[in-house]
Amino acid sequence: MNPAVETLKKVSPLTPESAEALAAIMETRFYVKNEPLLQIGRVSEYFYFLVKGLARVYYIRGESDVTDYFAQEGQFIGAVPSLFTGRPSHKAIEALEDSEILRFKYRNFDELCLKHHDIERNGRKLGILAFLEIQDRMESIRFLSAKERYMELERKFPGITNRIPLKHLASFIGTTQVSVSRIRAGKQ
Repeated sequence: MNPAVETLKKVSPLTPESAEALAAIMETRFYVKNEPLLQIGRVSEYFYFLVKGLARVYYIRGESDVTDYFAQEGQFIGAVPSLFTGRPSHKAIEALEDSEILRFKYRNFDELCLKHHDIERNGRKLGILAFLEIQDRMESIRFLSAKERYMELERKFPGITNRIPLKHLASFIGTTQVSVSRIRAGKQ
């Protein structure tokens, strides 16, 4: 049983043939803590699915390392703009823990979409879910305090805030490490 395929089946049903075809394009890779999955300036070819571990997407703004997104077990992660455009990525992806990851080339997934309409439908629904997640993130940045963003992250992904290094967590919620410490201590 392929955990990425099982997750995709929850988004939209897949025939056994489609599930088998999807599993066939995936390969398992193991990454150690802090190992890059993609470096800034490289063209992204892969989508990643975390079987075990934790990863993040980030970019560099001036002197700052800014975390854009986290993924943990059972979630996909990728540098989507680079995947879709074929241009070098302005974002990087790194493992934050020793991680077991399934990866597959977007090009191969796209080819499967042409042959299997249930995979195509699944991809469309995943795109919609990703769009909604981005919309939710933008609204959270605009309308919620740092404490509310912290609490929302913990609500959506219980326990994740204890796995993320403080500097990356602070960067993600748009505050300082001191403020995150105060939020954790209940002083904010």
